Amino acid sequence: MNNKTKGAGVGLLIALVLVGFVMRSQVTTLPLILDDIAITLHVQSGDLGIITTIPLVMFMLVSNFASKTVQLIGLKKALMGSLLLICAGSDLRIVPSFSAMIGGTILIGLGVAHLNVLMPAFLMEYAPNKIALYTSAYSFSMMFGVAVFNLLTAHIVYTAGLPTMMFVLFSVPAIALLTWIVVTWRLQAAKQDEGANPETKQENKPIKVWTKIKAWPFLLVFGGQSLINYTFVAWMPSLMSFHHLTATQIGIAMSMKAFIGMPMSMIIPNLLVRSKQRGIVNSMLVVGSLGLIGALMLFFQDTSSMIFWSIECLISGIITSFFYMSLMTLFAVKTSSPMASASLAGMAQTGGYLMAATGPILYGMAFQANPTGSIQNIIYVLVIIMLTAMGLFVAKSTKFE
Repeated sequence: MNNKTKGAGVGLLIALVLVGFVMRSQVTTLPLILDDIAITLHVQSGDLGIITTIPLVMFMLVSNFASKTVQLIGLKKALMGSLLLICAGSDLRIVPSFSAMIGGTILIGLGVAHLNVLMPAFLMEYAPNKIALYTSAYSFSMMFGVAVFNLLTAHIVYTAGLPTMMFVLFSVPAIALLTWIVVTWRLQAAKQDEGANPETKQENKPIKVWTKIKAWPFLLVFGGQSLINYTFVAWMPSLMSFHHLTATQIGIAMSMKAFIGMPMSMIIPNLLVRSKQRGIVNSMLVVGSLGLIGALMLFFQDTSSMIFWSIECLISGIITSFFYMSLMTLFAVKTSSPMASASLAGMAQTGGYLMAATGPILYGMAFQANPTGSIQNIIYVLVIIMLTAMGLFVAKSTKFE
């Protein structure tokens, strides 16, 4: 490996870490400071609830069309455009206006939706031999970014004010964008030296992935893990509070779910890329069994034990992180071209986020009727079984052409 190749590899790694840092933090940070935003904008906190739902709606509406963007302008330009949208949205949200806040959040949701779909395709195109390493890098950074902003946001707002926090949320993607421009320019030069132009390959033709039966397990796995994740985040604190856990205990338990994702993001991609099919199948069975244990535990939830609820949160973090990271890796491993990877990821995320959107709503209805009712626990068991079964189909599936 010459110095030019090494430099490109290091630059790509840095760029992916920075991009990963903004892929979730831009969405998860504002809900932490809704009251402060409401005061600044002179609106009710309840009026800002739409900010938490807009990104999910954008993920549902846009994911399936992200591959079309690649066809129009190419993969690198599509990713750069995604970062531009996030920067523009973050800049717009600095303006102390309710309409600017909504418009900025829409732009951010649009940009993040493209990044979610196109990152596996990008790695397949430009780093096919380092998919595990780079997937781990940006996924770890994505989760680390959420954790960092969760810890620092309230402190920054308290000490420096809301405008400073909004500027921080703009500066991070701006740095990521500038780094991305430099790195992709170098990668383009390397591709041209090899006499290949990835933006004009014949592989960039439309792929009707919705008609392929073997694509649907990917959708169901993504939907299953998303449904569990969003429902858990939305309602588990309320359930623990119902069982008389303190706010501090609930925070500690929920942090276990968040932080377990970091080591999982480092382990899973490498495990899947290096393992044979049998190893992937066994991993799916082990994690699925663990998830089933967590689901069955809720039938015996009449306790205020910190240990019980911490284990429940830890198991939820493991299963959602495992299946999410598995798909982010297998989108590239199980496809034969970047366009196929983008199409498959777009389909899975479009349908998956639609499934996820129903979870908090339906669980909320069940919780209001009976917080400890069996119906929601039975559904949880069924979702885990479905998730595991579809995961096995994904593991055993052949490559998409």
